[in-house]
Amino acid sequence: MRVIFVKLRWMGVVATFSIAAIVLNLLTLQHLELDRLESADMTKLQGKVIMIDAGHGGIDDGASGNGIIEKELNLTIALKLRDTLVGYGAQVVMIRDTDVDFYTKGKGGKRNDLMKRVEMINTSGADLFLSIHADSIKAAVRPGAQVLYGVRNEESKKLAEALQLALKDCPPGNKRPAKEDKVIIVLNDSTIPGVLVETGFLSEKAEAANLRNPIYQDKMAQRLAKGLAYHFTYNVGL
Repeated sequence: MRVIFVKLRWMGVVATFSIAAIVLNLLTLQHLELDRLESADMTKLQGKVIMIDAGHGGIDDGASGNGIIEKELNLTIALKLRDTLVGYGAQVVMIRDTDVDFYTKGKGGKRNDLMKRVEMINTSGADLFLSIHADSIKAAVRPGAQVLYGVRNEESKKLAEALQLALKDCPPGNKRPAKEDKVIIVLNDSTIPGVLVETGFLSEKAEAANLRNPIYQDKMAQRLAKGLAYHFTYNVGL
């Protein structure tokens, strides 16, 4: 019995060390990825054609919470991102740069709005696209920006993971992972790589305060630009 007890105890020690080694390896890899992100070559953005979709607009307010209307926030961040990318030498195509929509009269207006955006994306000649949104939910939820990607294009997943890594401090301690989506039309009917960025939850008071803050908006635009540079540096053409 003593031999069995000692053997089991030794197995437990080995298992503990094995788990610790795995955790250490994961943390090391994450640290290396963060180092690569921060050292990404921003000149990789020069000459890239990037389409930005500021979600909703016009008659479609989108979500709302804590005094913020989503369509307005989406456009504000999208325009800041445009200016940031242009500053790094990218060419930016905007689906909208004012408060407009693409609804049609009668049944199917919302779907037609989305399909028009898809058409614009697919005929843009862009290298990739970002659709900027915000979320709101009645239940309590963990704050943080999150990047969604569709299932048609493998590069979209890589792009989403790069941008999610870049948004780890939006807000600080953001643990949300990049997330696959199979139903969002803009993601799954488009033919070029692209993602949808949920910048945060308007329903969460503290996060809404961040999203309303121009300094935080500028930070998010800079982090998205950094994530794009990382993507073009390490993912595209590899």
